[in-house]
Amino acid sequence: MRSVARLLGWGATVLQTGTLQRTLGRVVPTALAIVPVSALFGALAARADWSLLEILAVGALGFSGSGQFALLPLAEADAGFFTMLLVTASINSRYVPIAYASAGRLPASLTQRAVVAHMLGDEAYATEHESDSRRTVILIRGTIFGAWVGAGLLGAVLGQFIPAAWIGEEVNLGFPASVVLMYLSGSQLRARLWLVRDDGNGRPGLLAAAGLCAGVSLLLINLVGPLYFWIPSVLAATVILGRTKI
Repeated sequence: MRSVARLLGWGATVLQTGTLQRTLGRVVPTALAIVPVSALFGALAARADWSLLEILAVGALGFSGSGQFALLPLAEADAGFFTMLLVTASINSRYVPIAYASAGRLPASLTQRAVVAHMLGDEAYATEHESDSRRTVILIRGTIFGAWVGAGLLGAVLGQFIPAAWIGEEVNLGFPASVVLMYLSGSQLRARLWLVRDDGNGRPGLLAAAGLCAGVSLLLINLVGPLYFWIPSVLAATVILGRTKI
């Protein structure tokens, strides 16, 4: 409870310092872009006879986007728990390198670190800056996390009244989030394009590291195939990026 209270105290400090307006200006467009995606998950889960509590639990505890959507057909097919765990763990292994790269932005307290680390997502990572304070990181991740969980519940409720044809396969409700994520990713890369050489200590610059990661991924695709290359590719990227001059 003390750690949670401290997190809330940080939020109050953000309000007092005026950082809130600037941070929300960065994160709100991203949070709004993921609303239709999470709402779609909630609607589909509700139609698959998931309860509101189950949808809330998966959204809040799973919080993995594509991993949650992967659970829907597996659950309908009565797949085993370990099968679902393996599939979602494989999909979410992409968080290993970004969690590693952003670990320095986490609070010092173990409980606070666990909470803030859990709220890490693709959109939050792309929105954050290297220079952001821990308070700003908490606000960014908390806003996106809250939008995702809340939109999932909203979609579950509204999905009962939306005609099935409106959310058919030809309707891409994930398009807004994809566009925003591409823009944020481009902004992150543009801010780091100057890192083209190593730093004299054997650590590659970002462009060299990105090229090396791509080469390793292509090699693994040829060696183990497009189905199983994902996890070793992510682990290799984590090691490479860990040695990168950022």
